[in-house]
Amino acid sequence: MKLVKSTRSCISHLPRLKWLLLVIISSAFLHMGCKKELTPPIEPTAHPGKQGSASAAMAAVSPNTLSTGTLEAEKAVFSGAAFASNQAGFTGTGFVDYASASGAYIEWTVNAVAGPYLLKFRYANGATTNRPLKLQVNGVTIATSHAFPPTGSWATWKLSLAAVNLIAGSNKIRLTTIGSNGGNLDNLNYGPGLKHVLYAVDNSLNKLVFLNQKDTMKNWKVPVPSGSRDLQLVANNKILVSHGNGAAEYDRTTGVKGWSVSTYSGVSTAQRLPNGNTLIGWSKPPSGSTPAQVILSEVNGAKTEVRRITINNITTFRLARRLANGRTLITGDTNNDLKFKVFEVDSTGATVWQQLLYGGKGYVANRLANGNTQATMGPVSNLYEPGKDDNKLLQLSSDGSIVRFWGGMTNHPGAGLMKFSGYSFVPYNNPSGNILIANWLGDGNNRKGPHAVEFDANNNLIWSWKDFMAAETVTNVLVIE
Repeated sequence: MKLVKSTRSCISHLPRLKWLLLVIISSAFLHMGCKKELTPPIEPTAHPGKQGSASAAMAAVSPNTLSTGTLEAEKAVFSGAAFASNQAGFTGTGFVDYASASGAYIEWTVNAVAGPYLLKFRYANGATTNRPLKLQVNGVTIATSHAFPPTGSWATWKLSLAAVNLIAGSNKIRLTTIGSNGGNLDNLNYGPGLKHVLYAVDNSLNKLVFLNQKDTMKNWKVPVPSGSRDLQLVANNKILVSHGNGAAEYDRTTGVKGWSVSTYSGVSTAQRLPNGNTLIGWSKPPSGSTPAQVILSEVNGAKTEVRRITINNITTFRLARRLANGRTLITGDTNNDLKFKVFEVDSTGATVWQQLLYGGKGYVANRLANGNTQATMGPVSNLYEPGKDDNKLLQLSSDGSIVRFWGGMTNHPGAGLMKFSGYSFVPYNNPSGNILIANWLGDGNNRKGPHAVEFDANNNLIWSWKDFMAAETVTNVLVIE
């Protein structure tokens, strides 16, 4: 009689005898080889530059049914990687050491209720460079290159974070090598996502939204005039919001409207200056012999214009930022040529510096203390340079080199990135912290992505906010906590 691989199939080949006889024969066959076939162990392969040997085995996941938990890497399913315990500081019985530079993976199974989660991968990277991995959830690529930067040594463990949405029930979380061996993975912790306190302006609903994820009973939204785009925390517990006819202040706690100016048309930006005046800006199309213009008006507390700058030939203007040197940064293109740039203009409106944004329509630019310039950009049709139509926050050096960037639809294909607009440091007054960016959902992208996203210093997506009861098309965000 030919033996087969399961009790049921073994029994199906036996004569129909009494039940007791069947049980006895079935038990005998189990001991003779009718066992479930196990995946063979993986041959151990050490990482280049790492010391010591490693044993290897394929381990099955014991799914955790809670919405929070920690799953050890050595108990996950892995391929092209090896179990190891030759470095100090790990949790559980060891860690998993990637042994192949391409296609090796570790896959955890997380049983959870549906919702947004924050994944925390505990890892060590004793190399001197980042060892990114592809992150997939249920077969969908969330990040093509999720960063695992150096930790200082193979015995120094840190966390790499990722914001994901999990479905109800079983979820597969996989990290795969994409060209380097990856770090050592110790465990995966999962739980509810980060919680922020922030303000946002919505130019579809014409609302100023206060979102307190730490105490949702404090959430509110109040109406603002149409055309709201800009947002700034100002003195006396106020929020300054631009609108189509000017700007207005709102109480941070109650949302009650205070000081306002509404004597203009087509306004897209407002900034409170150190001298207490308010910079208001708008654009005008060409008319006859007069070229397209951007107008920057400085208004005092009595709503009197005290200064005006006219910038010729700039189109597709959004926000302006007055610098400490008296100059102003704006974004736009020249007479609708679709070559979107950051322009630095002086007090006469003359351009003293400009830099191409490498594809994508600019929204807002800021000058950092180190002299670099940061600017958001989002996709538009008919770009002058196909293939660079992207959502990114760029940091540019004075010579125009890209120092770093956040976002990118290729980098985060599953994130629902549509059109980047305003952004905020996290916390708002700390340029070295994370970046939180408004993801505008206009131009036919309504409800196709989150309202805002947060990236860490390594461009890992670690938080997103989506609530279509509260907002529709968010143009700017200001994070407080």
